[in-house]
Amino acid sequence: MKETLKRKIVIEIKKLNENIELKEDTDQFGNFQLWLKLFNRKDILHIAQLVKDFGGRCVIITAYNNKKSGNNVLVYHLDIDGILLNVEVELTDNTIDSITPILKSADWAEREFKELYGINLIDHPNPKRLFLDESIDEGVLKDYIPLSQAMNGAATCTLWEKIESEKENHEH
Repeated sequence: MKETLKRKIVIEIKKLNENIELKEDTDQFGNFQLWLKLFNRKDILHIAQLVKDFGGRCVIITAYNNKKSGNNVLVYHLDIDGILLNVEVELTDNTIDSITPILKSADWAEREFKELYGINLIDHPNPKRLFLDESIDEGVLKDYIPLSQAMNGAATCTLWEKIESEKENHEH
């Protein structure tokens, strides 16, 4: 059953655009994953619609900065009946179309990367902030500590040391 679903998903992805890098993988537990790299940011809307058509959902969206190019990168982690689609999009203009109108489960993750990385969302139905006060610039946290470090618990001491250092510099 999963093999048939997997084949259908792959066929539909390949129909979307020839300019998509697609890799298939199975983890040590036998879970099937697809890894897609999109070269046109608009293709994320087609992938989201495909996921919706198959009854899938957005699990989470990971954002990080590609130090080599200086661009922000988003990796959408989407699920269709236990088959995980990991979809990477590098943002050359720091802008992406919202998939929330298609997949409601993307709402929180999109608002989070918008707030933390200052990524511009096109047509998000509820772009209100989640955490930061409106007086704080979007994307400001990436200047203090990368989200990946914050998530692994390295944030508290590092962030505090940076704030203290800047405080001392401003006092002199």
